[in-house]
Amino acid sequence: MLDKVAQCNGLFLPRECGGLLLVHGGAGSQDPRGAGHVAASKVIEGIAARGAKALAGGLSGLDVVRQILFDLECEPCFNAGLGAALQSDGQARLTAAVMSGQDQIFSGVMGLEGAIHPSTLALMLQGKSTRVVCPPGTAELARRAGLPAQSPITPERLIRWEQAKKEQRPHDFDTVGCVVVTADGQLFCGTSTGGRGFETPGRVSDAATVAGTYASKFAAVSATGIGEEIVDDGLGVRLESRVRDGLSLEQASAKCFDEATARQRDYGWIALTARGAWNASWTTEAMTFAGASARDGVFVSSLKLDAQPAS
Repeated sequence: MLDKVAQCNGLFLPRECGGLLLVHGGAGSQDPRGAGHVAASKVIEGIAARGAKALAGGLSGLDVVRQILFDLECEPCFNAGLGAALQSDGQARLTAAVMSGQDQIFSGVMGLEGAIHPSTLALMLQGKSTRVVCPPGTAELARRAGLPAQSPITPERLIRWEQAKKEQRPHDFDTVGCVVVTADGQLFCGTSTGGRGFETPGRVSDAATVAGTYASKFAAVSATGIGEEIVDDGLGVRLESRVRDGLSLEQASAKCFDEATARQRDYGWIALTARGAWNASWTTEAMTFAGASARDGVFVSSLKLDAQPAS
């Protein structure tokens, strides 16, 4: 059943507000009034506020993505980095991707083990001739990057893994991500995840594909939810193509949302355009997210939706 608000739209002119960003902490089966959702939303608000402050301080768009993903991967309440979901063999294998819209360069890593910052490796691959890497290459990248060896596994995730094992079904869809537009209209995005949870070992998520993470000169998108459905629908590139072809972001998102609900999909996304139009949508019960501008700080979040009318 959908939460009473399942799409949000707005517009901030980047040159006037100094740039803006959206951050999400995942869409899935969660009580939008529950303590976990509220706590995660507060963390997202804080990370969005710090990202906006960095943007105001002159940090580049790609470095703002770097900061936001790093912070998200340090928070054990999300399915990324520390506290990531475990696959059916009890191991955490992490995936992340970033994309620069101005250069239209995508880079990502899949299946990272023994470290908590796959986004650091994805950013290392920007501009390289090889830009998407899976094991065993991820281990070599981590060594070259000087990533400290650190297990992503937390006691809370072990408990959830035991529950998933008992029920033989996944419990974790809460991927994290962000989209950023700078004051001069350059777009960037990034996504990081531990996957569905209790999936086949080695399963690859949508995050390190252009279905889940995509940016151009027209729009930037980061998706969350059931990765196979996101890939089946080509969500990121489909939404961007509709904006590129002349639809407003609100129109393009509404079309993608209608298609997703008709197909009974379980996913969500955040998106921005070069002109500062923004959108957050989800077909699940809830999605944690926040938006912030360099001038105004946090202007929207999943904590502030209760008083809004149904959409």
